[in-house]
Amino acid sequence: MDLYQQKCEAPKKQGVRLGLVSGSGYGISFLALYCINSLCFYVGSWLIQKRIATFGEFFQVFFAITMTALAVSQTSAMAPDRNKAKDSAAYIFEILDSKPKIDSSSNEGAVLPIVHGHVEFQHVSFRYPTRPDIQIFSDLCLTISSGQTVALVGESESGKSTVISLIERFYDPDSGKVLLDQVDVRILKLSWLRQQMGLVSQEPVLFNETIRSNIAYGKTGEATEEEIITAAKAANAHNFISTLPQGYETSVGERGVQLSGGQKQRIAIARAILKDPKVLLLDEATSALDAESERVVQDALDSVMVNRTTVVVAHRLSMIKNADVIAVVKDGVIAERGRHETLMEISGGAYASLLAFHMSAN
Repeated sequence: MDLYQQKCEAPKKQGVRLGLVSGSGYGISFLALYCINSLCFYVGSWLIQKRIATFGEFFQVFFAITMTALAVSQTSAMAPDRNKAKDSAAYIFEILDSKPKIDSSSNEGAVLPIVHGHVEFQHVSFRYPTRPDIQIFSDLCLTISSGQTVALVGESESGKSTVISLIERFYDPDSGKVLLDQVDVRILKLSWLRQQMGLVSQEPVLFNETIRSNIAYGKTGEATEEEIITAAKAANAHNFISTLPQGYETSVGERGVQLSGGQKQRIAIARAILKDPKVLLLDEATSALDAESERVVQDALDSVMVNRTTVVVAHRLSMIKNADVIAVVKDGVIAERGRHETLMEISGGAYASLLAFHMSAN
């Protein structure tokens, strides 16, 4: 409480100072208004008495001056907001005039006639633009073969989710290359590149629309009824959707509040499947679910991962132990890679230590 009070001292003084300035300006403006009124009546009565002006002429002038004074007083009361409006307008125009380094609306770039889903990181170094003092990757090399499932594990903030961000080209590496089928992703058409990938994150983004619309959003253009139902069945979602009173026309609410965590994840999986992605990206897709929901969602994921290049970011053993390759991200590089059984045999290895830590924590 003492620390909170101490932190509030500066805003409190600023608020008092602003209140005094605003209140004084407001009071002075009304004082000026009443002084002008009294002066007008005094001068007007003298002019009428001397027959220099008529009663009607006096009130014409009086109302003109009164309305002007009222406008001036209201303007002075809003004077403190002028700087706020000025700063806000400057900020808005700065955003409108800014040119993003990665323009998702651009139609420039190449497209590949056939996508096999081979992903490769070649000596990638990367820092987030908002945190240039923290080195995420220093010399990351990682090869993900077509149709292979690769699980990324590591400590928090080690850069596991950053790998997915670089594959989707939310960011570009500072040095090195990210390749899709031996082609640098920076020369590919961005909208086409992302259409080849399906992303299922820890907290899926659902729009305040129907279930049908949220699933159909995954495909550019119109999705047919048959395609939507097929995707829902593959994601193990069709049965629970059919039990809802309005079925696929059920509104999910703001951010999907009408659905449980497992139901939201299965709709997100169906949306990802609808585009038939060559590369499936799973970023902690089951970490926020209870045991029962995790089992249902895991069954859905197991069925859709077949014959696709899959990158899995997860902490739970059930998500990673069956992966073709497990890669341990540590200190900006891949410290270890191999199957679960092979990595567990490395005495004092990074993977074995990490797994032992998580099991003891649980």
